[in-house]
Amino acid sequence: MKLTRFGLITRIALLVVCVEVAAFSTLGWFYIDQFSGAVDENIRSRLRLVGRMIGTDELAVSAISRPTLLSELVGAPYLGGMAIGGNGRVIVSTDPAYLGHPASSVPDFDPRWLAESSPDEQFIVGKDSLTGVMHIHNASAGAPIYYTVLRIDTAELNARKRAIAWWGQIGSLLFILFSSAAIVLIAQRLITRRVRKSLAVLKEVEEGDLDARIAITAYDELGQLQHGINSMTAKVGTLLGQHRRNAEELKKQKELLQSILEHAPIRVFWKDAALRYLGCNSLFAHDAGLGSPDALLGKSDFDLGWRDQAERYRADDLAVMASGLPKLDFEEPQTTPDGHTIWLSTSKVPLLGEQDQVIGVIGIYTDITERKRNADELERHRHHLEQLVAERTGELSRAKEAAEAANRAKSVFLANMSHELRTPLNAILGYAQLLTRDERIPEEDRKSLATINRAGGHLLSLINDVLEITRIEAGRTTVENETFDLDATLVAVEEMARLRAEAKGLALVVQRQGDLPAHVAGDAHHLRQVLINLLGNAVKYTDRGQVSLHIEAVDDRHIRFEVRDTGPGITETEQERIFNAFYQTPAGVAKGEGTGLGLTISREFVQLMGGELSLESTPGKGSTFRFTIPLPAAAAPAKFERHDRVIGIEPGQPVCRHLVVDDHQDNRDLAIQMLKSVGFEVYSAEDGQKAVAQFEALHPDFIWMDMRMPVMDGYAATRRIRALPGGDKVKIVALTASAFEEDRGAIIAAGCDEVVRKPVEEARLFEVMAKLLGLRFLYADETPAAEPTQAIDLSRLPAAWRAELAHAATRLDREATQALVERLRADYPDEADRVLSLVENYRYDQLLALCTAP
Repeated sequence: MKLTRFGLITRIALLVVCVEVAAFSTLGWFYIDQFSGAVDENIRSRLRLVGRMIGTDELAVSAISRPTLLSELVGAPYLGGMAIGGNGRVIVSTDPAYLGHPASSVPDFDPRWLAESSPDEQFIVGKDSLTGVMHIHNASAGAPIYYTVLRIDTAELNARKRAIAWWGQIGSLLFILFSSAAIVLIAQRLITRRVRKSLAVLKEVEEGDLDARIAITAYDELGQLQHGINSMTAKVGTLLGQHRRNAEELKKQKELLQSILEHAPIRVFWKDAALRYLGCNSLFAHDAGLGSPDALLGKSDFDLGWRDQAERYRADDLAVMASGLPKLDFEEPQTTPDGHTIWLSTSKVPLLGEQDQVIGVIGIYTDITERKRNADELERHRHHLEQLVAERTGELSRAKEAAEAANRAKSVFLANMSHELRTPLNAILGYAQLLTRDERIPEEDRKSLATINRAGGHLLSLINDVLEITRIEAGRTTVENETFDLDATLVAVEEMARLRAEAKGLALVVQRQGDLPAHVAGDAHHLRQVLINLLGNAVKYTDRGQVSLHIEAVDDRHIRFEVRDTGPGITETEQERIFNAFYQTPAGVAKGEGTGLGLTISREFVQLMGGELSLESTPGKGSTFRFTIPLPAAAAPAKFERHDRVIGIEPGQPVCRHLVVDDHQDNRDLAIQMLKSVGFEVYSAEDGQKAVAQFEALHPDFIWMDMRMPVMDGYAATRRIRALPGGDKVKIVALTASAFEEDRGAIIAAGCDEVVRKPVEEARLFEVMAKLLGLRFLYADETPAAEPTQAIDLSRLPAAWRAELAHAATRLDREATQALVERLRADYPDEADRVLSLVENYRYDQLLALCTAP
């Protein structure tokens, strides 16, 4: 039986051998073809799968240009490929050189692949290569929207197939040699069944089941191939999973971007390198007269309603792409489909590819027609407004010039009138004084003369206040910051106010709070005048109670001053007008004193010193005037030696020749008397022209030049003298007494060396000469300051004169007192000097005591 069996096997084997020998090529190549077909079907399925993914947007068509990704997806080396648009031009390619070119220009491309009659899937087998051509349709299955051409390298697969064929032949021979049954069994069990199972699994994978795997029963070549297929399937599944996740994210971003583009109030478009539109938003499509953005695809500017501007748009696009730089925010016109012209604000930037190469241009613009129209309208309004402003400015300028001219005329009038009033007033007061010394005049007439003196002094005070207001209005009043003794200033003010307060039975309270510095930097003269005015008003309007002065250090730079009284107070209505010039409250009118200028001048002085004068008042309870000014602490000034009046020139010095130039005889006589009294040689001239002649004739060493004279004023005379031989060596000092004292800068610029104000003080005269000529003087013995009342005796003065001095001292009227002193000087020079010393030191209390002493 075994023999029979083996014989049968042999026969079968022989039969098989004969059959296989006879049909070796058929049977052997059958299995090889089955395997090759499976492999080819696998590769084609992967190519088909790639095409399907592209068609369903699961895989971007741009992936065709990515060899690594495609090699992993198809499981074989990817040689290259391209995507062809419906117009037959290459839109994606692994070789950028073919982008935008007709597909027919690409080597090894057969135009028949794209024929309408050609199938949607074509596989062209080449030597060691396989080319897959697929027609990609949209959802409606109409004409293909584009074509994909993918080429892979099959050299390795062919080599493996040849190897398998070789081993198949060997196996066939072995099967023939051992047993046809074994060959059949091996073929049936080890190859055909496993291949079929593999194909079945591949079919499942092709249908989308990426989790399907081939059951591997042996790790032979077929098992390794099955393992490779399983591995590739797993990788494809991973890649597809990742791609699906990315595609969900890309879809969201695409939708978000599309939403932004659609809802943004701007027009957006983008073009390819051929300047054909690749996309836009709805607003741009509307401007182009198209129904939707899709209708714009593939068109150029020459195809749209603004074809007249198309060449300019094209030039801009080419310039942006050529330079690679954006062109931003430029204005340009555009013709709408209905024939209107609108204005756009446009920006264009280059569109870059994956390798940062310029592949097109992106444009953004907004419609600024309305804005431009408004701007033009605004421009017209602006020009019209400028014209109106110019006209109004001209009117205001003319009005300003007229007001300034009127103000100048007023100031000049006040200056001239004040100057002219002072001269006859001085004569009136002088003659009245002379008459009071006449013992023959009856007592009743002496009372009348005293009345004249008091009225004249009051008139002089009024003139002085008017002059001060005129200076303030003209902006001629300035602050001089110098170091001064704060305590001494406050003591002097306190003593002056105390006399008047005690005379009315009022208490004067002075309080100092805080760390007040001994010396400060500020304007002592203006501060003193403000405090005297405020305290004087407080004493004048207060009939009972007290007047107080509070001084407080606010910080290390500012000091607050408050003057309080228990007087009748000021109503709210009056408080609004109290600082107006010449205004007096009913209480002030009832008193019958003052000019109504004291508070006006005080407020201006406080403002000049950097503060603000304020008022708080309650009718029936009193008033408080308050101001805070900067008075920073300063080092004490160096002490200087004080001298009594000059009585001569120290021996050994040359006698100087002086020239006094003044148009008023009295002024000239006074200056001549003062200069001659110490030994100077003095000459005079009554105008500038004569002064020039005197200079040429006498060549004086020193000239006292009045600046306001007829014929030729002091400015012209000074300039003329400076131009003459020797004019650069003579010392010239200006004398000025006008209401608006000339600017020091203008006087110095005219050629004067120094400025002396009128009325001229003797000490000032000699101080200037000592400074400019280097002269040394002899002085009278200095009067002891500790007990001035013991060294000064005014008993020789007529009673009327002492009464007038007492009245002026009571009013703290410096100028009236100085005027009286000058009138005394001719007959009582010693008494005049002593009284002047008291006035300069604000010792009105001692002067009042001397005048009222028995």
